[in-house]
Amino acid sequence: MSSSFKYPLIFTATFLLAFCLIFFSYQLIHHVRLEYPNWQGESKDQNWEAVFTKNEDALNEYSGNLYWIGDTAEADITYVESLIVKKDDEVLLSSDTEIPMRDYSGGTSRDGSAKEKSVSFLERLDEHELKGHDITIEVKWKQGDHYAASHFTLNEKTLFD
Repeated sequence: MSSSFKYPLIFTATFLLAFCLIFFSYQLIHHVRLEYPNWQGESKDQNWEAVFTKNEDALNEYSGNLYWIGDTAEADITYVESLIVKKDDEVLLSSDTEIPMRDYSGGTSRDGSAKEKSVSFLERLDEHELKGHDITIEVKWKQGDHYAASHFTLNEKTLFD
């Protein structure tokens, strides 16, 4: 290769490499800022998980999601009877609406549309309302004729936890 083509080729390769490094670094930083910190917890009976994650359009605002992580075959007969969310001793949410988990356990409906993967709650909660506080979740639920309650605390998760 002649030297007249060597230097422009090295310059172009260096420029492309620098562009790729900057682009992927930005994507990584954006992903980490969007994912962390979050608050999550799982019930001792390993049927429920709750997570507070950042909203994509407002990085200092969070929303909660309640996931059924128990036996997926039981989702058709599982209903949330009550959902209570507390910050320290203050009740942030007290919902007594019966929610069928078959509609919120993922997968597809009979008509082919996608089902929700979680029950969303407390949209637009500011980060200062979560940071440094004990967030507890109480889920009262039934499976067929069996009634149960799950009580668990959410813990702050960072990139290094």
